[in-house]
Amino acid sequence: MATSLLSLTASVPALVAALLVAGLPAQDKPMAGEAKNDNGFLTGLRGFENFHEPLGQPLYFESPFNDTSLRFLYLRHNFSNDSTLQGGHVTVYAMQARVALTDRLAFIATKDGYSELESGIIQDEGWNDLAAGFKYVLHADKEKQYVVTPGIRYQMEQGHRGILQGGVDEVSPFVSLAKGYDDLHLLANLTLRLPLDGDEGNTVGHWDLHVDYDVNPGAQAVVAPLFEIHGVHYLDDGTSTLNVGGLDYTNLGSQPKDDFVCWAGIGVRAEIDKKYEVGICYEFALTDPDNDIMDSRITFDLIARW
Repeated sequence: MATSLLSLTASVPALVAALLVAGLPAQDKPMAGEAKNDNGFLTGLRGFENFHEPLGQPLYFESPFNDTSLRFLYLRHNFSNDSTLQGGHVTVYAMQARVALTDRLAFIATKDGYSELESGIIQDEGWNDLAAGFKYVLHADKEKQYVVTPGIRYQMEQGHRGILQGGVDEVSPFVSLAKGYDDLHLLANLTLRLPLDGDEGNTVGHWDLHVDYDVNPGAQAVVAPLFEIHGVHYLDDGTSTLNVGGLDYTNLGSQPKDDFVCWAGIGVRAEIDKKYEVGICYEFALTDPDNDIMDSRITFDLIARW
């Protein structure tokens, strides 16, 4: 199964590009009863409530939608026994916040929280780096169920070094998009992570793809099985002699064994009254788990929207 899934990764960037182009000529159209003079403060952009949020790689797979929400995150990330970290795991507890400033513009706080790292060579715990930024809905077509949203984040290196945080300041521009086909929803994301010090941090490219399907559309609690695939490309290495890169958890400024790491996730979301969303997924490596820090991961989240 892993081999067949890995063979799909070559076509993912082309699929993202196709989604980005689809529907762009269309003009935005207000929903029936939508107030034309509402600037969207706190309410954001309405009309896409049938979509679900992405779940895996939560630090860099940003939603293209604009609303005000809080998101609690729990991650249990396992390392391969034969990797540089010699097995073990890291447990992360975090809270993300998003605030709609207008119907198009949002402030996003995407990284914070506390980590407990217990690997074969490191045992420590402490606070993670902080990251925040803005995103702007560039194009939205509610009839075609299509959204394109670029944005940018800044991550500060103040986290605890003992849990592999606090390595380098980082800027990460991104673009996210979504396309709906009735009860089937596709989301995609492209992110470029640029360290402010090229010796202390790697330049990293991410792409992410999410698909879900509503099995009981129109119900008070809508259930949607989901599948995701994530790719990380180490585009430029730092000066550290470590041979793992850190994926989405950290930026080690290292010289990884592999320039490309890929993993997939399967899970489910449940959305209640279009205001509360809960999700859980199991993620697993498609590339060699010994060559970086990804073996497997459980991700759980709980979202409350306003």
